[in-house]
Formats: sequence, structure tokens, C-alpha cells
Amino acid sequence: MRGWWLRLVRLLRPRASDRDIEEELRFHVEMEAEALRRRGVPPAEARRRARMALGGEDRWREKTRDARGTAWLEDTLRDLRFAARAMRRAPGFAAAAVGTLALGVGATTTIYSVVDQVVLAPLPYAEADELVAVWTSNPALGVERGMTSWPNFEDWRGATTTLQAMAAVVPGRRTLTGRGEPVEVRTSSVSAGFFEMFGVPLELGRPFGDGEVEGAFAGTAVLSHGLFVRRFGSDPSVLGRTILLDGNPVEVVGVTRPGAAYPSDTDVWLPLAFGTGRQWRDPRGRLWLPVVGRLADGVGRDVAQREFDELSARLASEFPDTNQGSGVLLEPLQRTLVGDVRTPFLVLLGAVTLVLLIAVVNVGNLLLARGTARAREVAARRALGAERGRVIRQVLAEGAVLSAAGGALGASLAAVGVTAFAATAPADLPRLDTVGVDGVVLSMSLLLALATSVAFSALPAVQAARVDPATTLRASARSTASTGLRGLGGVLVGGQFALAFVLLVGAGLLARSFVNLRMADPGFDVEDILAVEVALPRDRYAAADARRAFHEALLRDVTALPGVESAGTVSDFFLSDLPNTGSLTVEGVPARPGAPDVHVVTDAVSPSFFSTLGMRLVAGRAPQATDGPDDPPVAVVNEAFVRAFLEGQDPVGRRYTWGRPTGESTYWFTIIGVVRDARRSGLDAPVLPAVFESSLQRPRQDIELFLRTKGDPSASVMPVRAVLAGLDADLAVARIQTLEEVVSGALAQRRLVAGILGGFSLAALALAAIGIFGVTAYVVGRRTREIGIRLALGAPRTTVLGQVLRVGMLQAGAGLVAGGAAALAATRIVRSQLVGIDPVDPATFLGAATVLLVVAGLACAIPARRAARVEPVVALSQE
Repeated sequence: MRGWWLRLVRLLRPRASDRDIEEELRFHVEMEAEALRRRGVPPAEARRRARMALGGEDRWREKTRDARGTAWLEDTLRDLRFAARAMRRAPGFAAAAVGTLALGVGATTTIYSVVDQVVLAPLPYAEADELVAVWTSNPALGVERGMTSWPNFEDWRGATTTLQAMAAVVPGRRTLTGRGEPVEVRTSSVSAGFFEMFGVPLELGRPFGDGEVEGAFAGTAVLSHGLFVRRFGSDPSVLGRTILLDGNPVEVVGVTRPGAAYPSDTDVWLPLAFGTGRQWRDPRGRLWLPVVGRLADGVGRDVAQREFDELSARLASEFPDTNQGSGVLLEPLQRTLVGDVRTPFLVLLGAVTLVLLIAVVNVGNLLLARGTARAREVAARRALGAERGRVIRQVLAEGAVLSAAGGALGASLAAVGVTAFAATAPADLPRLDTVGVDGVVLSMSLLLALATSVAFSALPAVQAARVDPATTLRASARSTASTGLRGLGGVLVGGQFALAFVLLVGAGLLARSFVNLRMADPGFDVEDILAVEVALPRDRYAAADARRAFHEALLRDVTALPGVESAGTVSDFFLSDLPNTGSLTVEGVPARPGAPDVHVVTDAVSPSFFSTLGMRLVAGRAPQATDGPDDPPVAVVNEAFVRAFLEGQDPVGRRYTWGRPTGESTYWFTIIGVVRDARRSGLDAPVLPAVFESSLQRPRQDIELFLRTKGDPSASVMPVRAVLAGLDADLAVARIQTLEEVVSGALAQRRLVAGILGGFSLAALALAAIGIFGVTAYVVGRRTREIGIRLALGAPRTTVLGQVLRVGMLQAGAGLVAGGAAALAATRIVRSQLVGIDPVDPATFLGAATVLLVVAGLACAIPARRAARVEPVVALSQE
């Protein structure tokens, strides 16, 4: 029988030697037959099936007798089984390729799903693209997105024709009591037409009526769906029920739909009512209102922006004291909600795209190397009579099996990755509760994996199938690789290093920026300090004497706790990105004509506040207990205040008033001290001018209590809660944690982005190392006979080692050159995320290049060392 096969092959390829064909037949036929015998097929039948699988004439005759559909299915299943066996016979290759595909699919699906649902997905409102945030801007003061005053809002609402609706949304906090433990809830006080403007019906009940908004306190509320479930157990009878907010009874008139509320963190909506204690006409310079609007039908945002530019100019001319230099910015509401998250998440999107490209290139390299190494196998199949299409289809089946395994593992990694991201992401990340694996993104990633595997599997097979099998079979077993494919492999390796260089530079810049922020002096102590945030109910503590008494009792009781060294209070938390601000006039400092007012941060502090937080006074003194409510008001200012108003002058003893002086009734504050600048508005925000007034003279409802302890601040959590409960059983604690945890939370987003990008960089580095190692090892394997001849002729082994290393390092070097140019362009994207470091930082670029070259050298060293240790006799005898 064997003679018949040999005669057939000689007829097809008469120039093939008997020895070559016998070796190929014995290897391929026996390999297939052995696999069938292990499955229980008799030896004779196993050999027959093996010949048919390899393209024997009997196989094709049998195929023509079968029904076309059945034969196609059987062929496909046979090809897939053969592909699976081929993967098992090369476990190292299969593991590398499947793992690389899984990494690319999993990482890409995770990040694309998160970015799509957090940053890019449309808002859950009717015609959401028509919703805009209306900001006050003041370029001269560096204010791009600021709030506005009530008089400005009324003027805008009355004059605009390009916005069909506008509404003010004022955030706040209240204490909910009367059902279980007291709990602080986030509130939004809204003006008329708020719910109607968003176009989303309530799940239960009704919105506010016309008579409930912008008048006296109406006593009605709309609950969020989340609070409705958490606090009231989804009981519909909550409608019409009275609940207590800060001790005030309010009637529940509605419940919002899940996920369709604005702002999304609101628990309770209240009418924006002024009550008896608030004048309708607030000062025009008091900026406290966030505003949203909806574009009129058929009106573009650019048209509305031009109208508001004209309105701003008119108001600036009518009210130069408060509106000079102020403009209006209309921003898509989606971009406002995403905020500072947009840029870093788009950076992650670009980074994971690079990782996917590196993974695709890596898999392509592996498949090219494997395909060229199997050129003799393809030639043997062609010599045995297999048609070119049949051989290529079997190779495509191997690529499909590879991509299916990698895609399945990648989908599992994506599910785990999205869950892990949701669990570790900062709690204030917008729309975090909507994050899940995106089916469209996963499908596109799987299609890309399939296309990569199939294309790079088929490329060497197609080329090998075009070559004369006899030529391939007679050629040296170590020289069958196509020069073109070897060159393509080198280009792919260089591309991997270029992409990895871009990722390493980006990760290095963000990591160094994060370290700069972490190591920067915030201007106050962080260690051994506990931060407690509470808000006094407005009605029960409406009188200044009641608030003052609570402040004094709180400081007295917590200072007496074991382990507490000192305690101090401030009216608003230090790391708030939206502190209370206002414009003021310093006595003796004339206003600059045409210059806008400087907005100053204002806080009320206890006498022991500065010493508790370790904030050093550079001049004067801090408020004292002797500065009573009947004494002249006093304040401490920061160094930024001195630079803004009193540069070169002694600030101690000077006076200021909020707004403009009004004659004899002007309420003047005397500056008694200057404190060192602190990063009041965030660790990465500029230091603003600030004044610290005495909480004993002007006590406020919002309290941030700081305790300096002798040991672990967490040990004081329960005693502090007990003190607060003893002072007021209906008082809710909004937050209680160590100041180190607070600072760490302020950096959580930057830490997340830097960490993910760093992980992507390490993955890219590993993939690039695998790629250059694989290509170098493949080249060494192909050139074993050549190396043996060189060594036999007396070439030094160090020369062989250097030649192999040079090939790999040239590929890596070319990639670094291309990657350097791309990295220079990419740094413009991350520029806004950097603190204390130049985007084109030489140390970062040099460090990234050094790491890549070291990794490339190590990856090339192993196959190079193997080449240098080749024994000439052994190498030549193998041929």
C-alpha cells in the first residue's frame, strides 16, 4: 500500500526524494493514526482515516458520495477536532496565544464598558442632548464654571428666548428622623418647573405645584427611588405621609423613577422656598445657585451661547460692581455630570486600545512563527494530494479554535474586571451603579480576536500552499521560513515596543504626578486626626445662641474623652471643591476700575482649630474664647488673601466687609492674624484667598469637627458618636473617618487611573518581551545549521551571541524611535492631569526607554545564549 502512495506522490511531484516523502508520510500519518488508536479505533481503520484526513485520494472520492451538507459538517467538525489536538501538542504556544487574546479582550471590554456607561452613555432624560448647565464664568479670576445669584437667574429666565425652560438646583443636607435611626440625607431645593423640564414622569405621585415653589416654605417633598426603597421599604402608602426633615414636618407628594433623577445623589427634593427668614432679593454678588436649562426646539447651543453673551454684557453694564467681567458658559449637562472624570477615563480608553493592539500584534507574531515553522507540514499535505483550499481551511479552523478559547477566557476576565472596578472605584464616580459588561463592546472585541487569529494563521499557510511542495520538502528543515514573513515579524515586534513605550511614558508621568500630590504639603497635619461631619437642623438651631451653645458643649465633651489631645471645628470641610465664597471690600484698598471682584473663601473656626490641625500662624493671633459675640468681629486670613489685597502691607489690624460698605451700618471684621496657606479646595486645586471668622461670634449650622488623638484616631469613633447622641439624639453624623482616609479618598480617582495605566504598561511590557523573545528564538531555530557552519569554520561564540542580540535590539530600538514620537504627541492628552511635572519630562522618557531596552536585552539573551552554545557537529547532523 505504501508503494501506491509513493507512486502517487512521484507522479504529482516527480522531483521529491523517496527519503523526504517517507519521512513526511511516516510522521504525519502515524501522528494522526496514533491519535485515533488512543480513542479505540482499530489500527487498520485508524491508518485509513489518517490518510483521508491528510488529503488522500480515497478521502475525496468518499466525500463526493456524501451529501454536501453532511460532508461539510463532518469536515468542519473533523477540522476543529484536529485543531484542538494541534493546540494540545503545542501547549506553550497555545497558552501564550490564548492568554494574550484573553488579556486583550478582557481589558478592552472592561474599560470600554466602564467608559461608555460612565462617560459616553446618554443621560436618562427625554431629549437629553437639549439639557445644558448654565455657569457663570469669569476668565480674569480663573473661574470657568461658577454659580450665579438669584437676581441674575431671574434676569436670565425673563429675557432668554433660546432656552424654553430654566431651573435652579440648590444642594443641601437635612436630617431625616421619625422612622428608625436619624440619618443625614442629601437634598436639592429646586425652582418652578424643575421636574417638567427633565421630561421624566415620577414613578409615584406628582411634582411640586406652582404655589409650592419660590414662595413661603411649602412643606412638601419628593423622594428618590433609592430612599423610597431603603427607608420606606417601597411602600406606596408613603405618599401623603408626613416625614421630619431637621425636625420640620413635610408631606411626601412624589417618588422619582429609578436612575432618572437629577442630581443623581439626591435623596429628597424640596421646593426652593424662601420662607420668612430670607429676602427675595438676595445680593447680586452672592453666587450660590447652580442652574440648568433646556434648549428651545430647533435651537443649537451655539445660538443660545451668543444670546447669553449679549445678556451678560448688558448685565455687566447695568451692574458693574458685581457683574463686571462675568460671562455665561452653556455646557452640555452630560459633560457637567461627568466633570473631571472625562479626561482621565478617555486616557484609559486610549491606553487599553494600545494594549489591545499590542495583544493583536503579539498573537500575530506567534501565529506567523508557528505558521512558517509548519511549512514542511503544509508541503507534505499538498504532496499527498490535498487541495490548497482544504489545507487553508484546516489552518483557519486552528485560528478559530484559538480565538474561541481566548475570547471565552477574555469574556470571563471582563466580567471579573467590571465587578472589581465597581467595587474599587471612588464612591463619587458618576453613574457607577450602571456599570456592567457591554455586549456590543464584547462582541466587537471577540470579532477582532477572531479576525486576528484567522488572518495571521492563514497568511503563512497561503504562502506555503503556493510554493512547490517538492521544493519545500527537499529544502533544509531550518531554512523554510519566508523572508517576507520574517520581515513582517520584525516590524510587528518594533510596533509592540513603540506602543509599549507610549504606555510606559504615560504611566510614568501619571505615577510621578500622583506621588507629587501625595508628598505635597497640604498646609495642615494629616496623621492622628479624626474628622467628623455633622449638620445642625436649621429650625431647631436657627438662633445663633443655640448654635453657639452646641459648639461649646461639643468641644468641651470631646476634649474630655480619653486619648484626645485637642479638638477644633470649621464650618465647611477643608477638601471641599465648592467652598463657600463671596466678594468683599478691604478698608483702605480702592477697587480697581473695571476689575472684577475677587471671590474669597469663608469659614468659621473655633479658637483651637489652627492648633489642632497644625496650621502655623505667620502673623498675629488666632481667635480666642474672649472674642465673644458682643465684641468686634475678628478674622484670620491666609497668605493668598494678603497677596490678593494687601501685598507689601501689614494686614493685622486692617478691616474688611462682605460686599460693599453701606455707611454707618457696615459690619466690619478686624484681621487679627495671618495663617499659612492650606489646600482648602483640594490637593490639586490652587490656593484661594480665605478668611477664617470666629465660630463663637458667627456660629453656623455645618460643622466639621477635628480631633487630634494620642493614638489611633479610629479608637475615638464610638466615644464621639456617644457624645453627639448625648448632645442631640436626633442629630445624624454625615461622615466620621480619619483625616488620612479623607485625603486618600480625595486622591482615589487619580490613584485608580494611575494604577490601571500602570497595570496596562506592565502588561504591554510583558507582551513586548514575549514578542521579541519568540521572534528571536524562532530566528535562532531557523538558523541553527548556519550557526553550526559558522562555528565549525572558527567563528567565535561571542560573535554569534552579538549577532543574535543585535537583531533583536535593532527591532526594539526602531520601536523606541517610533514610540518616542508618538509619546511626545500623546503627552498633550494627559497634560491636564499632571501636577508638578513637565509633560515632556526627560527623566520619565529616559526611564521608560531604559526599561524597554533592558527587557528587550533580557528577552533576546536567552535565545542568543542558546545560539552561542550550539555544537557544530550536532547542528550539521540534524540536517
